[in-house]
Amino acid sequence: MSFFWKGRLDETPSDLLKHYYAETMREPGFLQALHQWDKAQVVVLGEQKFAPPEAIASLIKAIVAMEAEGVVAARTGLWNVIHGGEEYVRKHCEEEKSGWLHLGRSSPSLRVVASRIAFRELLIQVMANQLDLRQRMIDVAEKHLETLMPGYSYIQHIEPTTFGFYLMSFIEPLERDFQRFMSAYRNTNISAVGTGAAYGIEFPLDLERFDELMGFEAAPWNARDSIRNYDYLLETYMALALMHNTLGRVAMDFLIWHSAEFGFITLPDRLSITSSISPQMRIPYVLEFIHGTSGLITGRLMGALAITKTASDQLEMATMLPAEFWKCADESRRAIAALVDALGDMKVNSVRMAQCANDHWSQASTIVGFLVKEHGMSYRTGHQILALMMQKVADKNIPPSQVKAQTLEEAILTYTGKNIAISQATLDRLFDAMQCVRERKYRSGAAPERVKEHILAARANLARDRAQTTSIAERITAAGYRLDSAFTALRKTHGV
Repeated sequence: MSFFWKGRLDETPSDLLKHYYAETMREPGFLQALHQWDKAQVVVLGEQKFAPPEAIASLIKAIVAMEAEGVVAARTGLWNVIHGGEEYVRKHCEEEKSGWLHLGRSSPSLRVVASRIAFRELLIQVMANQLDLRQRMIDVAEKHLETLMPGYSYIQHIEPTTFGFYLMSFIEPLERDFQRFMSAYRNTNISAVGTGAAYGIEFPLDLERFDELMGFEAAPWNARDSIRNYDYLLETYMALALMHNTLGRVAMDFLIWHSAEFGFITLPDRLSITSSISPQMRIPYVLEFIHGTSGLITGRLMGALAITKTASDQLEMATMLPAEFWKCADESRRAIAALVDALGDMKVNSVRMAQCANDHWSQASTIVGFLVKEHGMSYRTGHQILALMMQKVADKNIPPSQVKAQTLEEAILTYTGKNIAISQATLDRLFDAMQCVRERKYRSGAAPERVKEHILAARANLARDRAQTTSIAERITAAGYRLDSAFTALRKTHGV
């Protein structure tokens, strides 16, 4: 039982109480974050001479002993995770000294401050992982600017494209995801120090000094909002869910393309398995895990939203939500690393891709463009002519390479009553799928020159976002140095 419960309660806690109040919160990052606040508390109490010198000396000795033992190891063995620092200090001195550690703090504020510290570390890791994925996607896309492939709608050929253009279609969603993570980071890195039990504190502690030592860059106006709302956590869940929804779609595309029917790509052996009864199979198992991760994270987002639907003073979210997010962050890291690995060493069957783009009418809509641009027909007229032509060829599985100019001329005559002479050379040019791609040369099109421009812009955005991530990581590191330096100075002052 927690040391401070014993004066009020007689029975030991139930298994469920122990599970959510202790076991689920024993995450190393959370334990380290709690220690940071305990350490900052000792520094501020000492610098302000708020507590008696002998109490400060005892608190310093306990912090030093815990760090020598190992913060995570020392705190993992303590029953009360939230108040583990004070519980540990009580082993080194009497309550009149150890009790100063809790000045101006409450269980909710301890949880929130530590959660915000731990979550911002996770967010920095998530953003760094996402940047690595964008880097790999852009690099691979640049190698495949002219790797012809069919574009799909409802898993049917719609128009030809390139593998480079396909990959770059995921870069802007990932850039938007990054901005969502940055927003979540800004809303996470708000200090909840000095909020007490949700109504502020009555002690003139130097709250700005706390923020400086722990790296918080903004302060709340309302203490109750600061420790009762976990929307910053939900915002992070949402950003993760949106990102992995995108990555799940990529993984599903790759799963389909890896099949014998498509044969577009092959994953390296380390990312594949085979069947226990059919060894001819080469199963791209990691793609299933990447796709499945998107479902898990989406499910946890729904669970998180459901947990927060409480009276505004309840705190289920304070203990239940963080525990789930550790799993989300770990699954995200693994899924992104696997996708980066897959993209790097994946074999792309460019011959097969080009064959499909040319043989199965993905270039058909080029006919409409030709009739509009060269013969002044309206778009809908050209579309109807093409529809008549498709009845003669596509519906009979006749590939473009076997179609004669006369077939198009007949469709034009049937629909418009006009004779238009079209050379076979012109028709062959129209049926060249890569030529169709090159015609998409206007803004946001699939033409290689447009994709090149996008890659340049994407690299600039990547550099900007990487600089932002580096900057916030450096600021957090600098705060850690300030805390350690201030603690060392205090230790010297008290001769510990």
